[in-house]
Amino acid sequence: MSRYLALAAAAMGAAMLVPATASAADLVVYTSHGETTSSPILDAFKQAHPDINVTIVRGGTGEVVERLRAEAGNPTADVLWGGPTQTFEENAALFQAYESATDADMVTVDPNHIWHPYTVLLQPIIVSTKRVSADDMPKTQDDLVTAKWKELGSLIIPDPAKSGTGYTILSALSGDKGWEFVGNLAKDARIAPGSDDAFNAVRDGEAAVGWINEDLGAKWKAEGLPIEVIYPSDAVTGQVDAQAIVAGAPHLDEAKAFIDFLGSKASHEVVRDATIRRSARADVTPPTVLPELGSLNIVSPVDPRPVVVARFQEFLSK
Repeated sequence: MSRYLALAAAAMGAAMLVPATASAADLVVYTSHGETTSSPILDAFKQAHPDINVTIVRGGTGEVVERLRAEAGNPTADVLWGGPTQTFEENAALFQAYESATDADMVTVDPNHIWHPYTVLLQPIIVSTKRVSADDMPKTQDDLVTAKWKELGSLIIPDPAKSGTGYTILSALSGDKGWEFVGNLAKDARIAPGSDDAFNAVRDGEAAVGWINEDLGAKWKAEGLPIEVIYPSDAVTGQVDAQAIVAGAPHLDEAKAFIDFLGSKASHEVVRDATIRRSARADVTPPTVLPELGSLNIVSPVDPRPVVVARFQEFLSK
């Protein structure tokens, strides 16, 4: 497996839900996962734990982490669900250790038991077939550095300050190809405020090309939407997605139950079958519609998020 297995959203104003007043059996979860990804898991959790009421607060990874920072010392959230493992490591003071019995079943583990693996998530290229002909389809990440994308409708990049997916893509590509490559990508690109905005822009033909979380790309292809999903031959970015208990979580027992459930084999089979994501459990086979990991050159994030955000903003200001 690649090194990324050892590491691992719309804007907050539009996506945030205000938590209800919590009772003893309530659980408040901050998440960057959209409803398509989270709903099947939440439904299964409700069946397993009908006595726990879950309140979901959604936002891009950057926004929900900023909210956790603002609430440090008097937290509202019990769990942060979603985001690359690097997010949890860079903000370790916001979370508390918990050694779940399911940690030992994963393809990688945090020795400090702060974060708990959830999925192995790749970001292939997505192309709008409304805007791009078969002859113009990219085959590599290098093919994205060309002025033709501006003419065809633009390359779109999720803002790494707000999007965990945007951070993963830019940190991984800069580590593999250098910052000059990322600067060339940014020259004529559109910047989306979140990953969902970027994905949807290509799906709807508002942008020509970008990247997509592979589970969503597979679903959209199966639905016959006007897109092409391409795993570039030179490098495919990827991450381990994770979750963690918030330091000082008001409902610690319920938070532990949620972490244990997210790590269970039954939950990961739902992840695979209902959301078409690769499980981080060693004993759960991947979705059959996704390519074998061994056939891909997978690259993972290198520089931490603050470095990636600062360097990217420098490019945009030029």
